[in-house]
Amino acid sequence: MFLFYRLLLAHIIADFPLQTNRIFKVKTNTQWGVLIHTLIVLMFSILLTLPYLVEPKVIIILLIIFLSHTVIDKLKMEYSKKIKNHSTRILLLDQALHIAIIAVLTFNFTESYFLSSPFDSVFFNYLIDIYNSDIFIVSLIGYITSVFFIPILLMHIREEGIPANPKKLKEQKIINIKIPANQTLDKFYRLFLTLSTQYLDDKYIIVIFICFVTISYIPYRLSAERMEKVYNLKRIINSSLAILIGTILKML
Repeated sequence: MFLFYRLLLAHIIADFPLQTNRIFKVKTNTQWGVLIHTLIVLMFSILLTLPYLVEPKVIIILLIIFLSHTVIDKLKMEYSKKIKNHSTRILLLDQALHIAIIAVLTFNFTESYFLSSPFDSVFFNYLIDIYNSDIFIVSLIGYITSVFFIPILLMHIREEGIPANPKKLKEQKIINIKIPANQTLDKFYRLFLTLSTQYLDDKYIIVIFICFVTISYIPYRLSAERMEKVYNLKRIINSSLAILIGTILKML
């Protein structure tokens, strides 16, 4: 599982925090855009598996991941353009295929390799220890998922009957249905929930969950318009998923 964690982290870093709006536009509007994105995947796969590269099998695994990621993303882009829609099903299927390929390729790989520091420095030794820590790798996967993947997932959740073009809505209604998908405050909010759930005692986790869900559920029940209900439902999902990720990390 050690190699799996590192390749999964490389995939998540390249697919979420490093897939910026500019890279996404290049990816969707140019012929070689997908290749630029998958080269980033390959680069981080190499950086996170440096001690494993002594094994020829690992190099083959990295190349297969690179090629499969390129093919899957290219097919996804073509299909999305054809149907003119980026649905939640396409997003989840895309991620499931990538993760499944990584899992299959690393299933029987049980060896563990560790990076050693060429410098006699406390600071560099500390960084190397962090790099070699699978607990840190797994935690980082959870944090990035909480901070970056949840808002992308919520952006794909749209209530039927709400116009895709926000210009058709009144300004107040736009505010009501908009989730701060990429705002710094919202990122820290989810990270706080995940970290709190991971490190606090179970009794505090229950209190945090009840408080945040209640804060979101009350306006959801009181909201009269469908668009406001969608917004408040997303707030509930936003909090619940961040806490769920923290709970999973706590169990590992």
